[in-house]
Amino acid sequence: MSTSVVICDDSSFARKQIARVLPPNWAAQLTFAVNGREGIEAIEQRLGDIIILDLTMPEMDGFDVLAHIRRHDLPTLAIVVSADIQPESQKRVMELGAVAFIKKPVDGEALRKVLQSYGLLESTSTAIRTDTSPADFYDWCQELANVAMGRAASLLAGVIHDGVELSIPRVNLLARSELRMLLAGMGHRGVSAVSQGFIGAGISGEALLFFDDAHVPSLARAVDYEGEDQENMLREVVMEVGNVLSGAFLKGMSEQLDIKLSQGHPQLSLHHNHEGLSQPALPEQTLAIELSYNIGQEHIHCDQLLLLTEGSIAPLKQRMELALQ
Repeated sequence: MSTSVVICDDSSFARKQIARVLPPNWAAQLTFAVNGREGIEAIEQRLGDIIILDLTMPEMDGFDVLAHIRRHDLPTLAIVVSADIQPESQKRVMELGAVAFIKKPVDGEALRKVLQSYGLLESTSTAIRTDTSPADFYDWCQELANVAMGRAASLLAGVIHDGVELSIPRVNLLARSELRMLLAGMGHRGVSAVSQGFIGAGISGEALLFFDDAHVPSLARAVDYEGEDQENMLREVVMEVGNVLSGAFLKGMSEQLDIKLSQGHPQLSLHHNHEGLSQPALPEQTLAIELSYNIGQEHIHCDQLLLLTEGSIAPLKQRMELALQ
């Protein structure tokens, strides 16, 4: 008898990746859900003896799904596969009843061991239904950023000894005028930014982090900054946190792309409009990835913007094709 499995993730690339690493002869009937609400509906329709669950999703996130499963005693085994690898997140999902936590990108051997430990690999078949939706470049970029963001948040969580809430990345190809508007919106007066260029294997761009100056004292407390001079505090705290987030994010990206990204020296811009960070000549088109972090119990907000040159798109698409093989 086959086992019914729900793969619940808002990323079509992640759903394909999970389906692809399942044991090839396992008798499993797959159902795909794009958010937590769809995942719950599938379980309630008896389509999910197992749910393989992401955490950061629209509509209903993975934590809410686990809480709903426990509250209503739904008959399913929950395995979390997520980019949010913070120790607190892993502890929380286990407390909510997940049987395992596997970090993204998913490790097929780790998933197989979990399934095997619950005696779920005894039946075999050659018929496994796969996600037939086409691979989407922007969705792949979103998942790439999602994993890199999880690495960055986990590192920062270790520095501040507190949790970091993650957003769902947004990916768009922006015309010059749209990029100007985006930068102007993020870089209003009273916001400081750290910018860092990067290049490698035909891929290049700039990573920007924006901090509201009003939140910097709270951020200073989170990182145990001891200085009293406000201007020095602003410079040192923004640079410290910016280095942690940008460095870990770019490392996470380079590891997934299997390339080396050389990073430029971080640049700090204080108090004023940051439209000029990518000047003097904005390109005709830019691949932009927007995401954000809410840091610690005070929910200190930080926006991140990754700007990739138009020339980076072709080598990125080549990397996507390799990842799908």
